[in-house]
Amino acid sequence: MALEVEGKLTHLLERRSGVSANGTNWTSQDFVIEIPGQYPQSAVFNVYGDRVQLDQYQIGENIKVSFDIRGREYQGKWYNTLNAWKIERIGATAPAAPQGAAPAGQTAPAGPAEQPQAEAEGDLPF
Repeated sequence: MALEVEGKLTHLLERRSGVSANGTNWTSQDFVIEIPGQYPQSAVFNVYGDRVQLDQYQIGENIKVSFDIRGREYQGKWYNTLNAWKIERIGATAPAAPQGAAPAGQTAPAGPAEQPQAEAEGDLPF
């Protein structure tokens, strides 16, 4: 199920990277948008791999995020992740989320379905 939401980019969190159990390099980065309304809400999204190059966006910029929701269990508790796969500048005529190549010296990361759960979500329970 694909969902979309519009809001203002408020935080770009640090990029994480590692190597999966099968030897594939991976990267992941979280970002936060503020969703407007009578009671504005903040939501954190995750970008896995090079689907979206977040360094081309500025804090305070209005964006539209296309995402999927992932749920998983860890030690009897359930956690959700908002997995972003496309970002567009609001008012832009073309999507600003090109498929990027892996950084020099790295191979392209495996898709989320191909990596073990611990590497897909980090070693944190949330």
